Amino acid sequence: MKPTTSVTSFSLKSGPVRVVLLGAESTGKTTLCRALAAAYSTVWVPEYGRQLREEKNGDISFADHLRIAQRHLEVEDELAIEARRFLFVDTNAVTTSLYSYYYYQACDPRLLELVRACRARYAYTIVCQPSFPFQADGWRGPEALRSVQQGTTLMQLDLLGIPYTCVDGSVAERVRQVRAVLGKGRGSYEL
Repeated sequence: MKPTTSVTSFSLKSGPVRVVLLGAESTGKTTLCRALAAAYSTVWVPEYGRQLREEKNGDISFADHLRIAQRHLEVEDELAIEARRFLFVDTNAVTTSLYSYYYYQACDPRLLELVRACRARYAYTIVCQPSFPFQADGWRGPEALRSVQQGTTLMQLDLLGIPYTCVDGSVAERVRQVRAVLGKGRGSYEL
């Protein structure tokens, strides 16, 4: 997809470059966020939805999806203060909306607004391909769901007009692929 040059009130140019990692369950998003943060000596934002799901023993309500997206943004903004040039983000409202539709066949309009804001909030969107072996951890859906999640994520990004780069291979290979993208300075705004 063609990169855009939109910047919104999120003040991307005055803060760190936000790089969000998306993809189906068990595609290595968290692992890659950690590795990229280490490679760039910066911080990364863990997936808040996972934390809340663990706290609530898996009992996530329809209303919780909006709460997840809002709290994730708050944590992201808190950690942006500590970031050095890049802030790596493990999922965003795009993923949260996917789960809202999956579990409730609906999505709060306020969550959809947060989804639409993702286009301008993140300079880069990286999609992790589902080439890692699936790891059932008690919180994830069945492995068969992974290809549906992956396809739905890509469809959402295409429909939203969000440029993205897919990465594949080992963690080291994925880090190299992301470094190549970040080194080119192409994203949804100019560096």
